[in-house]
Amino acid sequence: MRKKDQRFDLEGEIVTLVFDDNRNTVHFDYHVDIDDVDYSIRLDLYTRNARSGAVFLLHQTRGTSSVDVLQKMLDYLRKLRLSDLKYSYTVKWVDRNDPSKSEHVSYFYEGSESEVRQKFFYNKREEDYLITIEKNPLS
Repeated sequence: MRKKDQRFDLEGEIVTLVFDDNRNTVHFDYHVDIDDVDYSIRLDLYTRNARSGAVFLLHQTRGTSSVDVLQKMLDYLRKLRLSDLKYSYTVKWVDRNDPSKSEHVSYFYEGSESEVRQKFFYNKREEDYLITIEKNPLS
């Protein structure tokens, strides 16, 4: 199988896995670091909430090729579904630049509140948002 076909198949699996889990779309952002021989490709995987349109980092991984980082991402997502080391968090947030000042609710599945904050604020300015984070009770 050609590398491009492998990449498309892995991306499709990831899109389906995330959408089936939480109805969010995913977006792939590849970065190349030509100075790093061992981990020349970084993949940032983002989710986009259908209701609010908000974009959040789901996970980052590094590898030697697009296929390598996608396989690592897929492995991470599969393990995440089975993990008891992650907790469900509810984040209520307001974008201070939004004229309506509407409150939005997003859900994160992370190991700690600090990890939730890192993913929420990735590529965002903290001062632009008011947020509260609550750890959800275990089911």
